[in-house]
Amino acid sequence: MAVFHQQHLRSAIDIIEAYHFNEPFSLFLKNYFRRHKKFGSKDRKTIADLCFGYFRIGQSAHSYTIQEQAIIGFYLTHSADNGFLVHINPDLSKSIEKSLEEKLILLQAFFPDFVASNIFSFKQHLSHSLEHTPFNFSHLQKPLVYINIRNQSRDGFVKQLTLHQIPFVSEGSYIGFEQHIDLSKWFDIDKDLLVQDISSQRTFGLLDGYPMAGNSLWDACAGSGGKSILAADAFHFRRHYVSDIREHILDELSRRFKLAAVPIEKSFCVDLTNSLSVQVAKQFLPSDGVDLIIADVPCTGAGTWGRSPEWLRSFDPTSIDTYHHKQVKILENLLPFINENGYLLYITCSVFARENEDVLNAMVEKHAIKVLKQTYFIGYPHRGDQLFAALITL
Repeated sequence: MAVFHQQHLRSAIDIIEAYHFNEPFSLFLKNYFRRHKKFGSKDRKTIADLCFGYFRIGQSAHSYTIQEQAIIGFYLTHSADNGFLVHINPDLSKSIEKSLEEKLILLQAFFPDFVASNIFSFKQHLSHSLEHTPFNFSHLQKPLVYINIRNQSRDGFVKQLTLHQIPFVSEGSYIGFEQHIDLSKWFDIDKDLLVQDISSQRTFGLLDGYPMAGNSLWDACAGSGGKSILAADAFHFRRHYVSDIREHILDELSRRFKLAAVPIEKSFCVDLTNSLSVQVAKQFLPSDGVDLIIADVPCTGAGTWGRSPEWLRSFDPTSIDTYHHKQVKILENLLPFINENGYLLYITCSVFARENEDVLNAMVEKHAIKVLKQTYFIGYPHRGDQLFAALITL
């Protein structure tokens, strides 16, 4: 049996060594298992847990071998042993059910160079609005998949979940699921429900208390359109404009909008970091601007690394400043399209001040804008993402 688990460990090491950060690790791993069909479902789960455990501990044990780091990661990300650890490290297996605080102390006896605070090793860039310690350790947990219910009541939806015996987590008015649950077996995604993180859903709360004409919405960096659909359900805009720098992603957006029964007034491809983008956008948008612009801008994504923990090991901090300048440029090119009494909702999934507070400060210094509200939406207590959002008007 010990040989069997050693093979799992050896396979995990081979996979980690073969990964060069050129694509999301989850996609790389899926393709690896597709090519190597010898692994059964239990094998794949243990190997995946070892790999993701390795990434989830970030730079905290960088002086140790990949094998040792994978074992540390498995130990810290599990509260029960599936039979693996007892054969690989019986001493650690005995304490796997203890609290994280106790496990960190015990770990020092086996790995004295382990530095727990270096799981998220970019503290110097972290906004002062976030506490490093709980955020640091939040990367050890696997985030939930949250949904927004469409076209029916919450009680009715919960009854369906109970009927189908689908396990779920209730966080106030929000509903989350473990990542392995395939909701498409029972529901039409985008028609019956919208997959949208808890923090993402909460961003529109910044508009509470501010009058919204509800005539026109422009999702300027729309991606696949999740926030547009969310806004359509919340505010019932008459005209929806969407744009993105990537043409293929707008095709996916169009598909989702059809399923969600949300009409598109205009869809166009534009690079909003380019000064010529203003002229491009003028061809598609109302001459007097729009009521609400959603600017979910490109960013480091550091608030979502719980979903892609490989970034804890591969991130280059010099890119933060690059994103800062890109974000300022995008906002500058969006300002001409805020109509009288209109708003711009600035959103990032970053936790770095340079991409959030510093961007707003730069805009206020250069332009006659008002920042009505700004806040971080902290998702890790609910196994969700971290987002920053600010409501801007002229």
